[in-house]
Amino acid sequence: MKSRVTIGIIGEYDGGKPSHAATVAAIGHAAEALAMESQIIWQPTPSLVGPDGLAALAEADSIWASPGSPYESFEGALAGIRLARERGYPFFAT
Repeated sequence: MKSRVTIGIIGEYDGGKPSHAATVAAIGHAAEALAMESQIIWQPTPSLVGPDGLAALAEADSIWASPGSPYESFEGALAGIRLARERGYPFFAT
């Protein structure tokens, strides 16, 4: 079994949003319950537009479209969702 899971999160992280703090906590709790380490890669939606925009997100094991819209770049959010769909990554949206 893999000892570490990397979750790519599409969205602009704001530590002041309760939903973002809860997202980080939920991933940590799930990983702990599975005796795994977790790594979270928050990808702001504007960074997902352009030729190299999806590179960091592509390194994740799964992708989560974060709660707390609106996104700064709807185009970037769709690019991240498209990456998950086309590569068959597990995908979750809230």
